[in-house]
Amino acid sequence: MRPNVVTTRYLRKSERMLKWLQRMVSRRKKGSHRWRKAALMLAKCHEYIANQRKDAAHKISRYLVNNYDWIAFEDLNIRGMVKNHRLAKSIADAGWRMLVQFTAYKAEWAGKQVMEVDPRHTSQVCSKCGQIVKKTLKERTHCCSCGYVADRDINAARNILHRAMGTS
Repeated sequence: MRPNVVTTRYLRKSERMLKWLQRMVSRRKKGSHRWRKAALMLAKCHEYIANQRKDAAHKISRYLVNNYDWIAFEDLNIRGMVKNHRLAKSIADAGWRMLVQFTAYKAEWAGKQVMEVDPRHTSQVCSKCGQIVKKTLKERTHCCSCGYVADRDINAARNILHRAMGTS
């Protein structure tokens, strides 16, 4: 059974509440009883979001370990990706590193394998012929001159699997 976790945009969903609580904390006199009370509410809200993210990572990692003997992830430079101010919040909210860590320890316990592969050109290289087909992030379909047409993510997943298996 697949985990019932479609998207993990917990921070985005709770932004309005966080903004309201942060404003409440900032309006109180620092160190007062009401300030401590508001700060505690804000901390609990942040903890709730973190727990939602952890729960989703646990469910997805359990599903992966239960259903696959071999799991491959891209070894992404998340710190570098977070420097992009347009994507930073979404990347940080996804909790990719947590998912990899949870999957790795569960797979080790279950006697299964988790590999991290070099992410360089995984979505650019054709998974059929190996030719590099440059495309922007906006283009969602991989079309190669060899005639292979697939969704960009499917092509990248095949390339990641080939690299993990050591066949390319």
